[in-house]
Amino acid sequence: MRHSLQRILILAIAAIISAIAASSSAHDLRYWVWQRDDLLGEQELTELEAQKIGTIYWQAGELENIGETWRWKARFNFPSSNAGHIRFVPVVRLVSREHQPFSDASMAELLASLSSVSAKHDELQLDYDAPDRLLADYARALNRIHGLVRHLSIAALPHWSRADYLKLLEPNVDELLPMLYDFEAEPILKDQSPLPLISPEKISKLIESWRACRKPWRAGLPVFARLSLYGANQKLRGQIRNWNWDEVCFNRSFQMANAGQFGAFILRATRSTSVANTAIHPGEEVIVREVDRGALRDAISAALRAGAQGIVFFRLPDSSASSGWSLRQLGHLEAVPRLSLRKSAGSETLELSNMGDGDLGPRFARNETDAGGYALEIDATTPIFREAQPGDFASVNAFAGEKQAQVPFATRLRFQFAQLRAKENLQTGLIQLAPGGDFRQIRYRILNVEGGPSWRSLE
Repeated sequence: MRHSLQRILILAIAAIISAIAASSSAHDLRYWVWQRDDLLGEQELTELEAQKIGTIYWQAGELENIGETWRWKARFNFPSSNAGHIRFVPVVRLVSREHQPFSDASMAELLASLSSVSAKHDELQLDYDAPDRLLADYARALNRIHGLVRHLSIAALPHWSRADYLKLLEPNVDELLPMLYDFEAEPILKDQSPLPLISPEKISKLIESWRACRKPWRAGLPVFARLSLYGANQKLRGQIRNWNWDEVCFNRSFQMANAGQFGAFILRATRSTSVANTAIHPGEEVIVREVDRGALRDAISAALRAGAQGIVFFRLPDSSASSGWSLRQLGHLEAVPRLSLRKSAGSETLELSNMGDGDLGPRFARNETDAGGYALEIDATTPIFREAQPGDFASVNAFAGEKQAQVPFATRLRFQFAQLRAKENLQTGLIQLAPGGDFRQIRYRILNVEGGPSWRSLE
């Protein structure tokens, strides 16, 4: 009898531990979609369904306050209906530099503008960086706006977790989404590491401060990437827009000045160059910031322990480099890349595929002899190559052994690439072989990746 009771007790404890582990790992994940006009593609919808995404906050537009009027500064295409399992919630960004943006006359204009968005929805979200002096006015405005919709949520600044601020906001909204990023002004570098997008120590304190919130709240966490340009005086010049990884990773004008912690790097310009048509002068620095996945996982766990209803990522990844980790990677934060090369069906090209659920992230040059990025090398025992075009790769170079050579005399081709996201592929241009040549004579390897230097046969 004693042994039976012990066994029952052990099983009960194991069941409790299992339930706790399951509840801590399962969480409601959502995304913000920002400044996007095109609707979700089939591949995106498939991945969102796999992640069990039920709600997406989609920016419908931006309202700007001038005097006592509110006018649409920008409008974005909003999905006309929910996509199967996904419910779309309109988000309106409010921008004002006026001293009193919520006067009676101004509120009438604001309510009229918002009603055109809220009319077909039972939920609305507002994004307004209210200065502290206007927080009470904003809370009163929210009370009136709530009359337009059944459910009103707001994007919140991190420090609104203060008890006196929550006391103003909580009665007037149904949910708060603190945006736990970009809460500090960019500092002067002073030869120190830049601020990462997620600093574990700082974000854990911010998250913990939201434990006192009595209304449902969701933690807004970043998943994007960012380039910031600092002058030679180490003061911020601004953010670089519309860039890609190739022009950063393969830029020989940059020297790695600091490989900081948690996904932050400093690249110093040794001579004049540019990125995305932004001029960069000698001595100036480009700060590259990605979200560290380990820090992101820890932030998610901390938010759930602090009572968050779920997590909202900013922003839903797209094809641009600035959107950061791929959608697939965000659904598998622990996953790593898995690369394979095969001949394309029906064409004289090769296709490098990332078959894994994890991204092969961008890689920067470490020193003057390091070209940056990664290299796919294909090799033959005899010079069988007659033509080689880069295709999707950044460049292609030919070698005879270890020495650079012209293609007809080359036994090796090297295709460079900066990164490769999960489930994506890169295709070479035409690779023409000599008469009698066959792709089965080729072996390949991938440089600068774990397990890459060993030669393998085509798959």
